[in-house]
Amino acid sequence: MGLFKKTPPKEPLKNTQKTKTETTSFFFFWKKNKPPTAVVSEEVLVETPASTQSSSPENSHTEQSTIKKSGRFASIKTKPAATTINDALNYVPPKKTPSILPGSDGEHELQEKIAAKPRAMNFYNKQVLSFLAPEMQKFIEKQEFLFVSTSDAKGECDCTSKLGEAGFIRVLNEKHLMYPEYRGNGVYASLGNISENPHIAMLIIDFYKDTIGLHVNGKARIIENEALLQFKDNMPASVIAEITKEGHKKPERWVIVEVEEAYVQCSKHIPLLKKLDKRVDWGTDSEVEKKVDYFQLQDIPLYDRLGGDKAIEIVVDHFYRKVLKDEFVAPFFEDVDMDAQRQKQKGFLAMAFGGPYNYTGKDLRTTHERLVKEMGLSDKYFDHIVGILKETFQELNIHEKEINQVLELLATTRDDILCR
Repeated sequence: MGLFKKTPPKEPLKNTQKTKTETTSFFFFWKKNKPPTAVVSEEVLVETPASTQSSSPENSHTEQSTIKKSGRFASIKTKPAATTINDALNYVPPKKTPSILPGSDGEHELQEKIAAKPRAMNFYNKQVLSFLAPEMQKFIEKQEFLFVSTSDAKGECDCTSKLGEAGFIRVLNEKHLMYPEYRGNGVYASLGNISENPHIAMLIIDFYKDTIGLHVNGKARIIENEALLQFKDNMPASVIAEITKEGHKKPERWVIVEVEEAYVQCSKHIPLLKKLDKRVDWGTDSEVEKKVDYFQLQDIPLYDRLGGDKAIEIVVDHFYRKVLKDEFVAPFFEDVDMDAQRQKQKGFLAMAFGGPYNYTGKDLRTTHERLVKEMGLSDKYFDHIVGILKETFQELNIHEKEINQVLELLATTRDDILCR
């Protein structure tokens, strides 16, 4: 049985012709480093009323076909202006003229729109290759600066620099190069993107001599040191030597790139720089050496660093979902206006994280008096709620220092909440 079931009519239809027509439904999905995969349905039953059996043009334009919804596939309704219903269902839109030009459809359309096609064609014809020319390979092996752009599966981008001693980028052949990943801040933004989406754009620039650059675009793959050692006979000797180093200067892993495009970054706007001596402590975790607070972010309230109201709302929603599922404390919230409660909690947390909220908590005793007298609200329940809040912060990866700051502030409200 296919994805579409062949369903006969519930009641016999008079003067009805049954025609089997094949249709193809596609469900595309992305899986790590794999191209889209198509799922194809089997044939579907189409019923053609007798009134459309005539071969006259008037009748042929009234034909309709319906493909019923099945599973994850949407309903498809066809009202063809074709000679027969089969012609309509088998219609394939004309394909665009294939192109051997590099670049995207978007850039080609803009070239046409703003009359830049002659210049673009000149550049494509003279500068763009799908491999590394011999002089490109020599250039890469002398460079110290590499800028890398990647995006995740949703298209959210990250751009970073990769720096090393001259020759830290290795050319394996005209279609492949590789560069080391040294110890960094532990975020792995680029590698995380590559694990979802292999497309990569690199810009290699010579600032010290020729003030020229090289773009290399392609597909990337992450390779661990241990995996490379299995192929040491086919690896450059310098790669094996670097893998066997001790200390922080040893690469943690490598990125191998299959080249799809390579072209020049012209010299006219690249500054000529003079290299000065600077001590480099490779792989250091010293915040002083790394100048991590150069932009003085610690002076900005956590409320803003977390993302403002949007982040606070996420915290509050996550917190109350946990509270309402907790059998020990959920009864205290059965008759509570949760929208109003969320607003109060949002105000308290925004104030605690340094946000622009004036939270006084003057009504804490009034709000909780009934809960204390009628339901026995006490320290054990207060401590349990505080524990859920702390757990919420930890699950949302808020730093321990800020968590303790909020909990200390919350502790000052204990007597008011318990009406003591």
